[in-house]
Amino acid sequence: MKPIACRYAIVQFVPYVETGEFANVGVVLTCPKTGYFSFKLQTRRYSRITGFFDELRKDTYLTAIRAIQAELQRLQCLVVAMPDNTRRTENIRNLFTALTHPREAIIRFGTARPILTLDPPRQLEELFDHYVEHSFVTQEYIEQTMTKRIQKLLDGILLPAPFKSERIGDDQMHAQFPLVQRVGGRLTKVIKPFNLTQNEPNAIYAHGDIWLQKIRRLRKRQLLPQDVLFAIASPPVAETTRFNAYQEICTELQQENVMIIDERKDAGILAFARD
Repeated sequence: MKPIACRYAIVQFVPYVETGEFANVGVVLTCPKTGYFSFKLQTRRYSRITGFFDELRKDTYLTAIRAIQAELQRLQCLVVAMPDNTRRTENIRNLFTALTHPREAIIRFGTARPILTLDPPRQLEELFDHYVEHSFVTQEYIEQTMTKRIQKLLDGILLPAPFKSERIGDDQMHAQFPLVQRVGGRLTKVIKPFNLTQNEPNAIYAHGDIWLQKIRRLRKRQLLPQDVLFAIASPPVAETTRFNAYQEICTELQQENVMIIDERKDAGILAFARD
């Protein structure tokens, strides 16, 4: 059996067009020669998406995703209804091109790409798994984005010294912190944007434990300042097992004399930086 030539595009959620930030929230795939047209959207595990964008209301995402779902279902019905004749391939190709044409909207499509596959439905699942479930909102990406936002927040106020990325510790034990303040060469404050929104409780524990051990060892060696703040992104309260894991990690951090704050509480972060 020969591979089938298909085309696919990533569905992107862009709530703030002016910043250009987006999340991969689905995949649409078509094989014009066989008449295949299907898609998959993130309609269930969307809390990490809504939590990623600052001050975004949950219903904004749900409204947008339902609208594009209805549109894609309509196009899917059109493809199914197309007569199997010499023009079907061209018509499906044109339909896909029109669908993925660049647009300024809350839902848009990435560049259409070709792919060869023996099994289009399975290929769709694999693309969704890769682009939506795995590559979007990696641990590093979330915390880098949180850091940029908090850095911008701090840059807007008058401080005795700026916060900068710095490695704290000695040759035996050290850790890289993204927001560190020194006044007159003396280490005074540390802010660590910290993501605890992983999909599984075990992943929350794993990420939390890494930094718990770093903090414990640095504290033991008296390499940290008194004032250390973790600005934390938390899972939804309703997701009990994940939220319990988050709370446990927070409690253990507090036992190491680390201040804990919701990363969205700008006033609290600014108060810590000023005091």
